[in-house]
Amino acid sequence: MIKYGFLIALGIASTAYHLWFTQLFPFEQDQHKIAHLGFMLVGAAVLAFEPEPETRRERLGNYATLLEAALSVVVAVYLFTAFNRIVYEQLGIYTHLDLFMGLLIILLLLDVCRRVYGPMLSLVGVVGLAYALFGPYFPGILNHNGVQAERLVQGLTVEFGSGVFGVIVEVSGTFIIIFMILAGLLEAYGALEYFVQVGTLIGKRVRSGLAQMTTVASMGMGSVNGSAAANAATTGAFTIPLLKRHGLDRDTAAAYEAVASSGGQIMPPIMGAAAFIMAEITGMSYLKIIVVGFLPALLFYGTVAIGVHLTTIKEGLTSEVNEEELTEVETVDEDRKNALNRIFGRTTTAVSFGQISVRNLIVEGLALWVPLVVLLYALVVLMYDPLYAGFLSIMSAFPAAFVQGIFFRDGYGSRDFFVDTMDGLGRGMENAAPIAVSLGVMNIFVGVLNLTGFTQVFASSLVELSGGVLALLLMFAMVAALLFGLGMPTVAAYITAVLLIAPALTEAGIDLLAAHFFVFYFAILSALTPPVAIACLVTARVAGGNFWRTAGKSLVLGAPLFVLPYVFVVNDSLLFWSAPATPITFVVVGVALVATVTAIVNYFSGQLRLPNRAGLLVAAGAAMFAPLVPMTVAVQAVATLTILALLYIEVKYGSESETGQPEQAAVDD
Repeated sequence: MIKYGFLIALGIASTAYHLWFTQLFPFEQDQHKIAHLGFMLVGAAVLAFEPEPETRRERLGNYATLLEAALSVVVAVYLFTAFNRIVYEQLGIYTHLDLFMGLLIILLLLDVCRRVYGPMLSLVGVVGLAYALFGPYFPGILNHNGVQAERLVQGLTVEFGSGVFGVIVEVSGTFIIIFMILAGLLEAYGALEYFVQVGTLIGKRVRSGLAQMTTVASMGMGSVNGSAAANAATTGAFTIPLLKRHGLDRDTAAAYEAVASSGGQIMPPIMGAAAFIMAEITGMSYLKIIVVGFLPALLFYGTVAIGVHLTTIKEGLTSEVNEEELTEVETVDEDRKNALNRIFGRTTTAVSFGQISVRNLIVEGLALWVPLVVLLYALVVLMYDPLYAGFLSIMSAFPAAFVQGIFFRDGYGSRDFFVDTMDGLGRGMENAAPIAVSLGVMNIFVGVLNLTGFTQVFASSLVELSGGVLALLLMFAMVAALLFGLGMPTVAAYITAVLLIAPALTEAGIDLLAAHFFVFYFAILSALTPPVAIACLVTARVAGGNFWRTAGKSLVLGAPLFVLPYVFVVNDSLLFWSAPATPITFVVVGVALVATVTAIVNYFSGQLRLPNRAGLLVAAGAAMFAPLVPMTVAVQAVATLTILALLYIEVKYGSESETGQPEQAAVDD
């Protein structure tokens, strides 16, 4: 109870502060970043606290966590109050206490990040520091003159505007925090339950109804919270038990959730946190980013939906959604429910699972779609800054949720709305704190790259290694992005990869935004890539399945997605719209991806004949990469017609013995 109570109190204070700052800007941005990191460090430390420690190690960890939370307050207050003296009065002359506080915030970021994300990301920061200090001892392109320890601490902290307090944390303290507050409120007002109902409505119309509910719910929640692991844990706790109960084996159910959860971050209009980072790094508008990302996101989830549908029917799960059964699975974890009950005397209220219809979804979705409509209207029509658009979206969420609860839910009163709102502010802190701390650690790494000049050296070496062959360069970039993403949150993986890889891609002639989206997609797909595969790890635990089997099935289901970034680099009209190229390319690539996933799953109306399966893969490749050869339009037309003909042959002439219904899969306990 104490943990959740403190998170709610911290969420209230943090929300009030950030909304106040983003509207009035009462002091400098660099000074604001200090306060922002202070809030987030304390919040992340509280998240790492174990309310019921069972071992001596957990108890010692709690003591260390509390100490780090207290030290975070001390260092933030010191740097905030000393800001004017350090920046304007001393003009680059720092006291020993200034440097000590700078060193302390570096250590706090590294260890608090380790507690909430595991060791991988913190290790990146430590390796960066070691590289800066011991540069002369590194071989080849890694060699540099080295940075003195005092200069390193100065450059990363008390000089402000770079290092820990660089532009990435500035984005975290403005755009990301506003949208994470909105995400927390939407979650508390019933976003997960709402997306489940939308998925249920869609699922009623297809044979893979339950599985498609998983896809829709994960897509919606992923766009809101921007974290593959958090999305997998949140929606997976609801969807995986349902899939298992209806006969799907646990590893396949976990794979569905892992793949569907990974892609939510590419789905406009929110796109998690990475869209704001991308906008800042590229200098493009946020609206431009979400427009460019829209069609690839549709292709991504269209491919996932087709793969899920075919795999589901192949494995024997064709049950329709039972609306009454939805009430049997909890969408709020037990610890949160108990804590809210003890603090407020009641728990959070979810959207009811009554008669699911389009009309009811409109009414029960007020708290979700009103803020999203306000956001899109402010961005697209009024052309407001995303920061102000996000603020208006938050302000609209309160009355929308109040009206939805008071007028359309039985027994819902003002007190219920108050508790849901408090819970939402606490969730906002839970969403924002780990991301902000990870970005602080990434700023350490970025600061080291800037101090040593390694970014330019690495980009030149990557181009040289590829021998100027674009396909080889893209493959190197893919491998590097996947490696950088192992065990790291998507935003951190994207930042690391894009700073090192994107310059090489743009130097090779690829458009800046295309290069960023190429790297971004593979940073996302690293959540499915062994040996870490964080999304698969989470869903396998929820399902009680085997991690390696889950990861293997996720790679099969997600295999076409690894081709998609290459496709939109070759077919840039998918990113930069023009008529008639964009609609034609979208249809051609969509058909090609259907063929690809059909061939990989090896099922359409039944198991595919080998010649047809090979033909689908060849025709799909020709359709997707037609711009690389002469007579592009003709190649696209022939390839598309070939795919449609092969699929028709499979439906028309497949024998009953080959295309009959598969045996029902064994039900997991």
